[in-house]
Parts: sequence; C-alpha cells; structure tokens
Amino acid sequence: MPASDRTSYESLQAELQRLTEALALAERDRQLLGYEIHDGVVQDLTAAAMYLEGAGREAKFDSIETQENFAVGQRLLRETIVEARRLIRGLVTVELDQRGLVSALERLADKFRTEHALPVDFSSSAEGLNLPASAQHLLLRIGQEALYNIWKHAQAQCVQMRLLAAEKQLELSITDDGIGFDPAHASPGHFGLEGMRARARVLEADLRIDSRAGEGTRITVRLRL
Repeated sequence: MPASDRTSYESLQAELQRLTEALALAERDRQLLGYEIHDGVVQDLTAAAMYLEGAGREAKFDSIETQENFAVGQRLLRETIVEARRLIRGLVTVELDQRGLVSALERLADKFRTEHALPVDFSSSAEGLNLPASAQHLLLRIGQEALYNIWKHAQAQCVQMRLLAAEKQLELSITDDGIGFDPAHASPGHFGLEGMRARARVLEADLRIDSRAGEGTRITVRLRL
C-alpha cells in the first residue's frame, strides 16, 4: 500500500475510533441519567405522593370541586411516576460482551419482551460474524433505538428483528405492524431516529426507514463486510 494511502486509511480508522468512543460515552451518560432519575426524582415524587395521600385522608374540603381538584393532582402525580419509571426502563441497555452481536441482540429482544411486553421475534443467519467490536456495538445500539421507538410510539402487535449475512454484506432489519409515520415529516428533536442515522454514518452503512401512517415501519441497515 502506498504511503499516502496508508496515511489516509490510518486517519479514517482514527476518526472511526474517536466517533465510536464519543457515542459510547453518550450511551454511558444516558444510562447514568436513568439511574439519577430513579434515585432522585422518582423517589422524591413517590414520597410526595405518599404525603399527599395521607393528607387527603385527613383533609376537610370546602367544596366538591376542591376535593376533585385535589384528586386530579394526585392522579397526575401518580401518572408522572409511572411515566418516569417507563423512561428509565428504556434508558438501561443491553451491553455487548465476548459472545458477540448475535447474543446481544437476542438478549435485547428478550429484554423488550419481558420488561416492556413488546412481542419481538429475533432470528439470525450471521453466527460466527467477523466484525470489529466497535461496529457490533453501533449495530446493537441501532437495534436498541429502533425497538425503543416501536415500544414508545408504534402500538405494534408484531415485531421482527433479523440479522442476515450474505455476499460480503450484513443486514439488520426491524419491522413492525404499528401505526407508522411519515419519515420525511418526523418531529424535530426525534432523538431515536437521529441516533440511528449518526451511528449508520459512523459505520458507513446504508440506513433506510420505510413507513407510512397505518402501515407499520421497516428499518434496514446494510453494512459492507
């Protein structure tokens, strides 16, 4: 390899490593945020709900309207606690280990089935995959973001996640039968889609998001091996 090509290749590899590390740090920050919300905000909200419940049993309200307003406030507080716990479950992730990407995706699918009641079916034809750990990590996070978006938004009854390897190409696809959306008009700040696109750019992979309202969604990532 000519010296100039070698220098360019090494520069690209160094940039890939920097971007991968930056995304890994962002992932770690997200998990830490989940723990902070649980140990701080959720516990304080739960304590506040308990105090209000006790006060409500002893209180004498001036009118039915005041009593109803108090009950509404309690209900909103309980719903906020439920939503905070729901968000925390989405922040805590499956990690890549020595067993590789296929095992991690299996555990990810199992996590969403058992903890989120999302009916995910996973299959793979990529056993013995020879892929750098950094690339496997990024693909795992794309799959995680896709499942999290389905769980949060899609109202899906069937979800299929497939990892296929053929002819020097690796394909990860996540398909659901949910309510769908228009990818061209996704709301600004849709961090799940932005995160998937950022990771696909680092991988130099092709990311397709095919969806229509009422017709479900299919996300496909194709990576040259």
